[in-house]
Amino acid sequence: MYEQLHHTDEELNQTIAQSGRHILFLSADWCGDCKAIKPFVQNIKDTVTTTADWIDADRDDNIDFATSHNMRGIPSFVLFENGKEISRVGHGERLTPKQVLDWYQSTI
Repeated sequence: MYEQLHHTDEELNQTIAQSGRHILFLSADWCGDCKAIKPFVQNIKDTVTTTADWIDADRDDNIDFATSHNMRGIPSFVLFENGKEISRVGHGERLTPKQVLDWYQSTI
């Protein structure tokens, strides 16, 4: 079962600034579309962490981080590589696990 980890804005910024690939999952407890995908997030995480590090962000707890990176819609999955955003999927619409995994595969 997927358990979201909590991070400060500073931790998030430090993580995405590191070299390598980082997948950020942005969600919120009150978000219906986030709740719909959360049962599948552990499988998504297990799949993508073979080639990228995973980091969680909460839209409410990390509002300054989300705003500074123009992240408005949730749920969102955002790929950072070597400190730069490469791609993102999800802008507030309901995503299927296949959509997320297909998106990630297209970035490799």
